[in-house]
Amino acid sequence: MNFQKHILKSLAAFFIIWTFIIGGLLSTAQDLPPNEDLSLGASVFVFRSSGRTAQKKFVSANRTKRTKIQRLVAVKNIRKQYNNLAVVTTRRKRVKIVQPETVQIEVAKKSAKKSAKEASLALTGAAQFYYDNNEMDKSIDLYREAIDLDEKNSDAILGLSDALASKASDLLEKDKPQEARGLFDEAIKLNDKNSVAYSGLGEIYDSIDDNDKAILNYEKALALNSDLTELYAPLGILYSQKNEIAKAEDFLNKAIAINRKDASVQYFLGVVRFKQNRYEDARAALTQSTILDATMPEAHYYLGEVLVKLDRETEAIYEYKEAIRLKPTYVDAWFGLGAAEYKRENYVESIAAYTETNRLKNDIGAAHANLADAYRQLKEYGKANGEYTLAAVFIKDDAELYSNWGFCLGKVQKWNNAILRLNEGLALSADHIDYTNLGWAYYNASQIDLKSKLPQAKADGKAKLQQAEAALQKAVSIKNDFAPAYINLGITQNDLGEYQAAVDSLKRANELRKNSVFTINELGIAYRKLNDYDNAIKQFERAVVLNDKYAIGYYNLGEAQFRRRNVKEAKKAHEKLKKLDTNLAKALEILIIGAKMK
Repeated sequence: MNFQKHILKSLAAFFIIWTFIIGGLLSTAQDLPPNEDLSLGASVFVFRSSGRTAQKKFVSANRTKRTKIQRLVAVKNIRKQYNNLAVVTTRRKRVKIVQPETVQIEVAKKSAKKSAKEASLALTGAAQFYYDNNEMDKSIDLYREAIDLDEKNSDAILGLSDALASKASDLLEKDKPQEARGLFDEAIKLNDKNSVAYSGLGEIYDSIDDNDKAILNYEKALALNSDLTELYAPLGILYSQKNEIAKAEDFLNKAIAINRKDASVQYFLGVVRFKQNRYEDARAALTQSTILDATMPEAHYYLGEVLVKLDRETEAIYEYKEAIRLKPTYVDAWFGLGAAEYKRENYVESIAAYTETNRLKNDIGAAHANLADAYRQLKEYGKANGEYTLAAVFIKDDAELYSNWGFCLGKVQKWNNAILRLNEGLALSADHIDYTNLGWAYYNASQIDLKSKLPQAKADGKAKLQQAEAALQKAVSIKNDFAPAYINLGITQNDLGEYQAAVDSLKRANELRKNSVFTINELGIAYRKLNDYDNAIKQFERAVVLNDKYAIGYYNLGEAQFRRRNVKEAKKAHEKLKKLDTNLAKALEILIIGAKMK
């Protein structure tokens, strides 16, 4: 019996990993893993997520917004559109265009022959000449002179407002927003209906991420001049950033109706569709954007995000790589690539992508956690523990992180640390899974103590078994149809010598998940501990029928048959065992021979 106990306990170092996917699946989600994943004497760990489950997401602090080039192009297009509208054309028709040389002579003679008002009109005509020829500095100077001569010259006042707005737009195109802002402000003081000036201020506020003021000025411009359709796109983008999706969609649809070949508008419409969970529509818009302009890394990135949502990871990986090719420091794309590779179970590639993510930006908790998960999948538990440690610096409220971390700590035999981490997860979640896993850790920690020769170790081991039992009792009280908790509970009760309780727990586990070889074998052990050989043999026979390569089952069957004095059946089990596991076969043989010698 002591030898048998030694054999059983020597196998307790093995872990059983049971993957349990939370939500979204039918009742079969709680099925136990394949039999070959199970080992005698161990307990069951429950993962919330499988390898192909989407990992933690990284929400970038960067806003989805127009690039500097896109904004500058918009400024140019708005000004061009404005100049083609009747508002300016009508005013030009009211003013006689005058050659500048003639104007200077006229002004020189004004004191003798001309009134100040007439001279002001002449200067206004000359200023308009320079405006039409895009010589804004000269135009502004002459408009100012005209106003000095006649402060009621409305054409000069409106013309100066236009010229100031035009020069400010030039400065915006040259990326000099601070200089431009003063001119736009002056233009509005002269003419509070100058839509170009409001539009320009909108661009400036947009560039510094002051969404509310940007929208206010854009909408003033559009209210003053509904023909400024170039404003649809920036307004749609800003409303998208404010998550006012209905308004965003309205403006972007208007922009698309005007110009379907605008790559940036297609891109932002795709982003809005993505936020609406309209993934096929988003894919269509973003694909069109990349066709119209293949050089936009953001479009490729978001197309990758959409394709992941559509379970098209292979295509998504291509888009993420395109985004990275165009912008090698694109953190979001590296992160997305890591997640897509993980979902495809390409863990080596996932590790490479997450490692680069962390090199570029090392304070993303989700990147460290996801990298740890990838290492865990490759059984590189030491590296996984290092990344979980870093992740926990940034993530304080994720029970799954602490659960996975606890598992990896257990895999490197740091059981006390594993218990600490699982308790941290329990404090955040406290559901049946957390209690089941805590029971798993206490059970396995107890096995280390029970094998120790230190005087206090045996008592510590029993105490941990009792803590395991308490945690597992809590798990089944929360969810009375959760098979893994009953399995762990039955195993723990076996080790505590509570054999009838173990039988009850393992029978319940077997009711919930029939044909689990591991559970059936453990139930047989519980009966065997009660010296109920008939029921024990029934369980062991059933186990090896379900899996005729289950060596532990044959060992237990042979031992039980021998104890029942059925030597012929014991030898049959021994013959089968010799083909499966020579060490166990020798152990059974020694048991039989030793008993015969006695």
